[in-house]
Amino acid sequence: MGKKLRGKTKKDKPKPRNKDGTIIKKKKVIKPETHFNQILKTGTENDLENEMEKLNELNRINPTKNTKNKQKRRELVLQRRHMKKRLLSKLRRLHQKRKEEINNDDNENDSNQEDNEENKDNKEKEYKPKQTTKTIEMMREKDETMIDENDTEIKEALENDEYKNYFNNEYTPQILITTSISHTGGIFRFIKELKNFLPNSYFYYRKKFDLGTIMKSAIEKEFTDIIVITERLRKPYKLLLIHLPNGPSMEFKLFDVIYQDEIEGHGVAVGYNPELMFRNFKTTLGVRVQRALNALFPKDEELKGRELITFQNHRDFIFFRYYRYIFTDNFTNVNLQEIGPRFSMRLLYVQKGLFDPEKGDYEWLYKDKMGVKRRKFYL
Repeated sequence: MGKKLRGKTKKDKPKPRNKDGTIIKKKKVIKPETHFNQILKTGTENDLENEMEKLNELNRINPTKNTKNKQKRRELVLQRRHMKKRLLSKLRRLHQKRKEEINNDDNENDSNQEDNEENKDNKEKEYKPKQTTKTIEMMREKDETMIDENDTEIKEALENDEYKNYFNNEYTPQILITTSISHTGGIFRFIKELKNFLPNSYFYYRKKFDLGTIMKSAIEKEFTDIIVITERLRKPYKLLLIHLPNGPSMEFKLFDVIYQDEIEGHGVAVGYNPELMFRNFKTTLGVRVQRALNALFPKDEELKGRELITFQNHRDFIFFRYYRYIFTDNFTNVNLQEIGPRFSMRLLYVQKGLFDPEKGDYEWLYKDKMGVKRRKFYL
């Protein structure tokens, strides 16, 4: 038997040669990982930044579309993320070293400059003031009705309005509280909260009486103000305030009513006449609203109760808060305990005289167009 013929293998294939007959040597292919590791070890900051740009371009072009295997594509993505993290950490360390070197040089220069007082002033760092953030209140449009402290004519006109007798201590306010004709039991919770912080306030059922007859009987019984609460979806919606006997009438829309029981760690009203605080009522309309709200409370504030009511105007929204302040042992600090309720209001209109929905003369009326300009405020 003869020998079996051996099949051709890769070794038997002819090797590529040059014209001289010498065998062509293959170029060594450097793997991307080894090249990346070399740059991390010995590369400069520019080399690292160039490598980062290459990685970002690869992620933008997304060459993983050519690889059909999902596992390989996932490995490529994870590998690039890992490389990017290593590059960022290396660049961060280089930046930190450079800062330390600059600080060391500055310290050496400062030690040398202590001998020369004249050169010390020239190399002091310039103070850069902090940039103040602009708010909508700072960019508020100028209003002609803004009250100036030096303008005595406007003050005299405001002091001679319908609330003149109250501020001259000629009477104490007596308030009648009622509801709209159609109401549910959910409104009485808010009315109960109103009676807690409004001294000399009395609630009467509306039944089917007209507001005209209610105002006549209230004037006969020497009430000074009427508050009418209307509701929507079993929640307080609007508050109508009528000053007796000659007006004016104001209506507010109520927002975000939070009752006393819903406030964590709330206090309980004892019954003292509270102190009042009004903030940010700057226009003639704002001062008129402030005087109307002030006329609901007795003029003699009882400081023993340490109860405080605040009306703060912020972008034409009036925020109501009811607190009790407590002094510390050294009388240096004050702690506040909220009593409640907590709500906010927005003025809808001011009507001259007593309330008349048909023939009433409106001093000011809110329209939807007024809410377009965000830098325009009216209170």
